[in-house]
Amino acid sequence: MQSSQPYDVCLILEGTYPFVSGGVSTWVHNLIRALPDIRFCAVSIFPSKKETRELKYDLPENFHLAQIVYIHEYDLGPAGTASRRQQRQHVAAIADFHHRIKGGDFSQFEKIVTLFQHPEKSGLAVHNLIHGKKAWSFLVEQYGPEDNTVSFIDYFWTFRFTHLPVFKLLGAPIPRARVYHTISTGFAGMLAAMAKHVHQRPMLLTEHGIYTKERKIEIAQAEWIYVAGGERVRVKKDVNAFQQLWINMFESLGRMTYQMADRIFTLYSGNRKLEISEGADPEKIEIIPNGIDIARFSTLKPAIFDEAEKSKTRFKVGFVGRVVAIKDVKTFLRACKIVALQMPSVQFFILGPTDEDPQYYQECKELVKLLRLGDGVIFSGRINVMEYYPKLDLLVLTSVSEAQPLVILEANCAGIPVVASDVGSCRELIEGRTRNDRMIGPSGIVTPVADPVGTAGGIIRILSDPKTREQMALAGRERVRRYYQERDLNRKYDAIYKQYMSKEEI
Repeated sequence: MQSSQPYDVCLILEGTYPFVSGGVSTWVHNLIRALPDIRFCAVSIFPSKKETRELKYDLPENFHLAQIVYIHEYDLGPAGTASRRQQRQHVAAIADFHHRIKGGDFSQFEKIVTLFQHPEKSGLAVHNLIHGKKAWSFLVEQYGPEDNTVSFIDYFWTFRFTHLPVFKLLGAPIPRARVYHTISTGFAGMLAAMAKHVHQRPMLLTEHGIYTKERKIEIAQAEWIYVAGGERVRVKKDVNAFQQLWINMFESLGRMTYQMADRIFTLYSGNRKLEISEGADPEKIEIIPNGIDIARFSTLKPAIFDEAEKSKTRFKVGFVGRVVAIKDVKTFLRACKIVALQMPSVQFFILGPTDEDPQYYQECKELVKLLRLGDGVIFSGRINVMEYYPKLDLLVLTSVSEAQPLVILEANCAGIPVVASDVGSCRELIEGRTRNDRMIGPSGIVTPVADPVGTAGGIIRILSDPKTREQMALAGRERVRRYYQERDLNRKYDAIYKQYMSKEEI
């Protein structure tokens, strides 16, 4: 669906919809479908073309994928048409911007955007920001040779790898819309802030997981970032100088997104506290929990256990999620081994795509062999969860970072107890958020992060006691019915969009 008129809402997405499945993508897809009167478009940000896969969703009629930006595919091109004086001014403007953002001042961002968005007037070329004496002097100044003890050559390449994606985004065309809505900070947040300036329209932010926190976890584990001495054994509290450059960049992008956003929406109170600690204005933040279509999930399993269900001894346990490091599938597999030693009749299913991190998937398969789990663990690949939920007796989530996982809400609604790590809003989804919510009772067990023994203990406790399993199943259904209905979320966003669509130019 294309039009010469502005779209109602332009979604700014990074590494998600419509090419990657998962909780955030499902949330975006369901929101678009639920608001057919809103004309959506999207800009999707990916590292490179090889990261873009086939569409994972049937695109709704009210949605148009306007653009894909590949931030690690850049052509420096020839030198620009700017005079030497202009080139000095360009480098000076970028140097001034770098200096100011260290103190949380992003006031010069609009000037930088204008330089990149109108190169025919400014004569700016990325080539001049990477090559030449002025660019070199700027780089050396940023390095600080008087005080810096790390390798300059490694700093040189790290600087390029962190800045070239930003330069690519700064020059990207932005579709016209009445409202810009980014579903994270980071690169998507920066592009949304650009759109606000270029088209003088409101900008909204919804955070599911806290982007900066998740990038810190990935950076601490990353093997593609230079590490002096080449030692990488586990996630460490301290990071090296080159990892810190990446972290600094994402922290700056996060603070800038918070400052530029007209409103900030998040899923639960824990997220709100983290956003405030990272510089967000508390007055801008509103909590809107995730919701699901209870009619779709509530009839998948009988609400009350019959005698066969109470007396069963063979069980199916499912892990629903992508096979990637942040989901910590390895902790789940180690828990499976502990459970299998005590309850050999339990079958384990890992239900989710395996193609997003092939190396991690291979490591998980090797761990299954090492643990001698054999056919006790099945990797299903991409599946329709509606076909599997009726078969599952328990859902397990061992992520090291989550926001408000849709899979817990889906399992609760279907009457499936949950064992989940204590991240994001998992505890309040399982045990309740308010006093009245907690009175409903727990719908599962919360365990420490990266704790296979605790996870296994939770699985065994629930499967060994049919009364506990039934009570948790009933509690989950009731909690979703009272507090997490999708229609409430859709009504709120419909009102928010229409409020900001009607605003005059800013």
